[in-house]
Amino acid sequence: MNDTVECPYCGHENDMSDGLTDLSSDNKFDHECSCCEREFEVEVEFDPIYSASEIVYVSCEKCGVETRDPAKKGSIFPWPQFIDQNTLCRSCFLRAHQEEYDKC
Repeated sequence: MNDTVECPYCGHENDMSDGLTDLSSDNKFDHECSCCEREFEVEVEFDPIYSASEIVYVSCEKCGVETRDPAKKGSIFPWPQFIDQNTLCRSCFLRAHQEEYDKC
């Protein structure tokens, strides 16, 4: 990533190493040139970074359906108290929560 940007007014290379701090949602911010002191708009562009990993499917311990996005006891709080299983598909997890809330 290039940490400098050329001022559109005077051509001075401005250091942008702190530019990503508090970056707005549109990836733009105003910057004052350190040479001519005029303000200009900077737009930050990000290059995509790709990585790959295996898709891991696990079986729901309640209904047996294969899922790649399980709810796991210990990583989700609160876990329904009456559920003895440790790994549920999202449907079983949400139904268990609904049952628990219905008891209140």
